[in-house]
Amino acid sequence: MVLGINTNVNSARGLRNLNKASAGLDSTLERLSTGSQINRGRDNPSGLIAGEKLRLQVTTIEQSIKNSNRASNVIATADGALGEIGGLLNQIRGLVQEGLNSGALSSTEIEANQLQIDTALDAINRISSNTTFA
Repeated sequence: MVLGINTNVNSARGLRNLNKASAGLDSTLERLSTGSQINRGRDNPSGLIAGEKLRLQVTTIEQSIKNSNRASNVIATADGALGEIGGLLNQIRGLVQEGLNSGALSSTEIEANQLQIDTALDAINRISSNTTFA
């Protein structure tokens, strides 16, 4: 009596091809779901390394843009405060110039001008001490 193992070669080939097709389908679905052609090192090792370098550069550039925008906002805040202070200083300069004409101003007008100058100086001090970003 001869012992032997019967195999269905066509069935084995069909199973191998089915497994191969299933693996290809899994890879294709993974690429579709992630939107990336390279998801693993086995897909394309050098492409994966290049892609990671590019992703790192993009992240760095995006952060640099955010930093630039923040710096621009800081400068805009400081510029606004300086504009207000400049306007108050011009007002003070005009009041001082008006006060030099002592013959045409009464003592009440001079005191009112001085009060206005003191108020403007207080506003300048308040702006300079309270102006902050965020």
